[in-house]
Amino acid sequence: MTRLILLLLVASALVFAGAQFLSALRDVARRRGGLPATQEDAMPAPFRTIAYLVLLALMAGTATGLLGAG
Repeated sequence: MTRLILLLLVASALVFAGAQFLSALRDVARRRGGLPATQEDAMPAPFRTIAYLVLLALMAGTATGLLGAG
């Protein structure tokens, strides 16, 4: 079970790092293009971060059996 948790944490860290890398590439391309910035969503960054962390905690709790049907 510990291996599953470790695998989930590593996988989520890789996904998060990849998303940040792609976001940085998009920002660089947008600045070079000179196009006006468009708002993709209305949720502020701190709320997105908190929601992401809560989702990870929920996933880990469900995977370990601490949450959910038991």
